[in-house]
Amino acid sequence: MIAEKINALLDELPRTRVGRLSREGPAFRACGIVGYYLALIVLLGGGLLAGRSLLVLAALALTCALSFYVYTYLRMWVTGHEQLVLLEHVWFALACCALVLWWMREPVLGYLDVVAVALCPFLAMGRVGCTLVGCCHGKPASIGIVYGEAAVRDGFPRYLSGVRLLPVPAIEAVGIVCIGVAGFIALPFARPGDVFVWYLLSYAVMRFGLEGLRGDKRPHLLGFSQARWMAVIDVALVLRLEADQWGTAEATRFAVLCVALILVVAWHWARDWRRSLLASAHVRSVRRLTIATLLHGSDRERPSMVPLPSPNLRVAVSPAGSAAHISLSLPSERDELPALCTLAAGAFPELDTEAAHYRPDRVLHLWVPGPLMEQPAADLRSDRIADSLYGSLVRRLQANNGNTRTAEPREAGEPQEPEHGTNGTNGIRSRTSSYFAAYGNGSTPHMPQRVDVAHGA
Repeated sequence: MIAEKINALLDELPRTRVGRLSREGPAFRACGIVGYYLALIVLLGGGLLAGRSLLVLAALALTCALSFYVYTYLRMWVTGHEQLVLLEHVWFALACCALVLWWMREPVLGYLDVVAVALCPFLAMGRVGCTLVGCCHGKPASIGIVYGEAAVRDGFPRYLSGVRLLPVPAIEAVGIVCIGVAGFIALPFARPGDVFVWYLLSYAVMRFGLEGLRGDKRPHLLGFSQARWMAVIDVALVLRLEADQWGTAEATRFAVLCVALILVVAWHWARDWRRSLLASAHVRSVRRLTIATLLHGSDRERPSMVPLPSPNLRVAVSPAGSAAHISLSLPSERDELPALCTLAAGAFPELDTEAAHYRPDRVLHLWVPGPLMEQPAADLRSDRIADSLYGSLVRRLQANNGNTRTAEPREAGEPQEPEHGTNGTNGIRSRTSSYFAAYGNGSTPHMPQRVDVAHGA
């Protein structure tokens, strides 16, 4: 199949080091060096096309190189650890170039046109480096790259080792090349500042969209990642650069647009169902009600639904001696495995991650091998457990080519056979497969007591 051939080619890409024997070096650094020399070539060529001074361009090339190292050490001094964020480096480099051009009394926008085009090959090679080492990976997908132990040793998340991930950095690299080529062609004809505006606007739109495909963990504010906020600021800067041609009507429209953007972001953040689902109070209530159901069994009256605007989480629990089978599900329009894994790890950190199942009906089945206490052990970290659970489930889903079905329910009286040989998981396959099969009719021998919990505190 075509998809298999593409995956086979993509799987040849991951590597953390390049070179031979004693001359091996980090792959990401090698891509950065190649990208810088490509940027120099484009800078000089674009400068000649646009009629710019080569001496000034040389000063700008030196400024960009120094700004990279200066910002790296400044960021490390502020945060206490070294982390490379290319978009931040680009912002800092452009600001330094603008400051140098102002100091040299040269036309700022005219030279920033050339610098913006030259930054494209540098950024593209940076994304190639990300593709090789997996630092900016995408979400699990049927077509993508699998990173192994070599990437894990250099910082790739272990829980995603062996999971096929969408090559978002490679897609972004292709987009950046297209942006750079279009800008380079336009340099001889465009007005000063037009190519710079093209670069800011096109890259902001592309990056904002690709952020939805990213699977790595990054800081968020009001539901938007850092890169998306920076893309919004890029668009605002573009509007400001075009403001010289505005009248009162255009300025009014810009103000209305800014207010509308703030309102939309605030509404999106307030309505985000994941916030209420994963709120600490809600996670604690899931655990508390599940324990109460286990203790009281069928004699306990089912809790009432809390009338909140968020859709309800469905929880089902079935005792098995001192252990328990627990099922979690969201309505189909709210289905998201990472959110369910985070909730499961927060509410039931004692769970056995390798015994979990995610079925075609979008129900997450868990096995807790020991009794549920009021408070879990203090040394259990829910974030680590959530990652391990998610990675285990996704690997299993991809290994089955998306077929998440477990074994069929056993007939009454049929002996239970273990699916996993350890941790006391005898019979988990036959019991969990019937969890929601007969919801509401009470006919299934192993059907658990159902608990409905509303999202929110």
